[in-house]
This record gives sequence, structure tokens and C-alpha cells, in this order.
Amino acid sequence: MPKTSIVAEPNKQEVIISRKFEAPRELVFRMWTDAKYLPEWWGPSVMTTIVDSLDAKKGGVWRYVQHDPAGNEYAHNGVFHEVTAPERLIHTYEFEGVPSVGLVTVTFEELPGGKTELTGTSLYPSVEIRDGVLQSGMTEGAIELMDRFAVLLAKHSS
Repeated sequence: MPKTSIVAEPNKQEVIISRKFEAPRELVFRMWTDAKYLPEWWGPSVMTTIVDSLDAKKGGVWRYVQHDPAGNEYAHNGVFHEVTAPERLIHTYEFEGVPSVGLVTVTFEELPGGKTELTGTSLYPSVEIRDGVLQSGMTEGAIELMDRFAVLLAKHSS
């Protein structure tokens, strides 16, 4: 299966990340939205992730706190605007301490053979903010996150 695809066209405010997984859509959606599994795949493996809150419903909030080996803390949060299981999520994304909020749409497309294509589209307030996010290491982080997610799915779909 192809690895993670990341598209960030020049002069556009969005980043599109997609990947096909060898797992049924219901499982992919559940693992993506279940606080029990998030620490296993969300963020870089050198950090620990704690799910402070995750209420995957319209109006529900999420907040994840990460700690790096030096003890630094990084927090991310947002609000769900749509949760249509197992098809789509729309939520905001904020890296706490950075004055910018993005809008994220994640779709879960059922493919033949019990596979799923997950596509996340992150829309930023400006091209400059989007470019800053890309320069911060977002591309490498997204690839690692998707690789870790694939490992988790393989453990639970066999």
C-alpha cells in the first residue's frame, strides 16, 4: 500500500494528508477517535501523549498534552463541529501558545477489500501561517503519526 501523501500547493492555505490503511473503515474511525488508543499513535514517538479530553461529538472538545524527553510540555486542542461516524470529522486545531486556529476535515473512505482511505485537510487562516506550520516539521510529524497509526491498526485488525 502507498505510504502517506502530503499535498501543499503553493499559494494555498491548506495541507492535504492522505493514506490508505489495510483495515475496515469502522475500525479506522474508532481508533482515530478513541482516547484509549490515541497515546499509541498521536505525535512523535519520542514524546508521550496524554489525552486531557476527547469528546468526539458536535460541540465536544479535545485536548492532548505532550511531553518531550527534556520535560517540555506542548498542548493541542480543538472543538468538534461535525462527527459523522464512521465517515467524517470536522474540528478546529490549535497549538496552544500560537495565535492561530486551523480547520481540519478528516474523511474515512471505505475501499474494496476491507481497506480505508483516510484524508485530512487542514485549512489555515493564511498562506503564511500554513507555510510556517510546514516549516515547523509538520510533514515529518504527519508521516510518523500515520506510520504509527498503521502499526496500531495492524495489531487490532488481525
